Amino acid sequence: MKLRMLEKKDIPYMLEWMHDPTINCFFRFDAESQTEESVNAFIEKSRIDTTNQHFAVVDDNDIYQGTISLKNIDYDNEKAEYAVCFRKSAQGKGYSSFATKKILRYAFKDLKLNRIYLNVLKKNERANAFYKKIGFVYEGCTKEDIIINGKKMDLNWYGFLKTTKL
Repeated sequence: MKLRMLEKKDIPYMLEWMHDPTINCFFRFDAESQTEESVNAFIEKSRIDTTNQHFAVVDDNDIYQGTISLKNIDYDNEKAEYAVCFRKSAQGKGYSSFATKKILRYAFKDLKLNRIYLNVLKKNERANAFYKKIGFVYEGCTKEDIIINGKKMDLNWYGFLKTTKL
């Protein structure tokens, strides 16, 4: 397992999870309508965008398993937002734990950040359990914070400080 820059060869695998209704039901963006062209544009933009860094998580054969990101990197306030998503076939195999620990180390050591935060739908029980298990600290819930498909949804917020043990 390793992290690397996203590449064009990852597009079919990225579309796999984007078009999977058991995965995209937790997204705030319209993943179902993503195309090869739109994903390619995302990959190209990720190569030059310094405030949003996206990485492919790949297996030992360099096959894409998922994407992990630091978004909205704020160097002045030493913080960034964490995001992650994996193909269904990669879930439960340790990729998320590996990639999360790696990107947290990168954020704290290389980018000199102090805080990584995330928000997740309260109803996404699997993700909430994972974030707690990896060491993110639950910071609260914002009620009816976003609307997805016409439904008001609650968001759980988590944080991870540089001083937290990985």
